[in-house]
Amino acid sequence: MRGLFLVNVKLGRGSNGTLPSTLAGAYVSAYATAADPESAVRLAVTRLTAKGFEFLATQGPISRLDPREWSRHVAQSWPEFIDELPKQDDIEAGLEREMVFFGPFVGYERTPEGSSPRHESPGACASRR
Repeated sequence: MRGLFLVNVKLGRGSNGTLPSTLAGAYVSAYATAADPESAVRLAVTRLTAKGFEFLATQGPISRLDPREWSRHVAQSWPEFIDELPKQDDIEAGLEREMVFFGPFVGYERTPEGSSPRHESPGACASRR
C-alpha cells in the first residue's frame, strides 16, 4: 500500500536554470507517494534530477505522513503556500498512483567557509509534480 512520504533534500545547482545565478543550490521538501521510504527517495531524486538539479543528500529522516492530515500539515508547515500546494482531495487521490510535488525551494550561496542558507522568494524556484 502506498503512503505519503516527506523527503528533505539538499540540491546543487546542476544544469537547472531556474535558480538565481547567485545561488549554489537549494534545500527543498519533496513529497512522494510510494510503497516505502526508499522508493519515495528514489522517486523524488529522479524528478529533481530530471529538472537539472544535482542531488547532494537527504536531510534528516524520511517521514511517513498521514494523508488524512495533509491540510493540517500544510497549515502548520507552509501556511503562506496553502494555495500553491495540492489540496487534501488531490493527496488522497494521489495515493493510487505515483505522485511527487515540492514545497518551497530555499536557496543557499557558497561562502568562503562553505554554504549558508539564503531565503529566496520560493515562488521563483518552486515547482510541483
